[in-house]
Amino acid sequence: MKKPYWKSLLLIAALAAGSFLSFVETADAAKMSCIQRYRLCNQRCAGAAGGKGDWTACINRTCNRQYDNCASSY
Repeated sequence: MKKPYWKSLLLIAALAAGSFLSFVETADAAKMSCIQRYRLCNQRCAGAAGGKGDWTACINRTCNRQYDNCASSY
């Protein structure tokens, strides 16, 4: 039985698109101020925690450190 090659091509295309989108996101982050990055990080933490989750640990672990590193680079 032959393997359907269109599935392989679709997977390769999806992986390529994902890597390109992550590059674009990184380039956009370089243009943002520290507080803008901090706010987006907070939103990601809240979204990952969900409605009943506690996102303060994520903010302390990730966002606060990123903000401190960003602010100290100026």
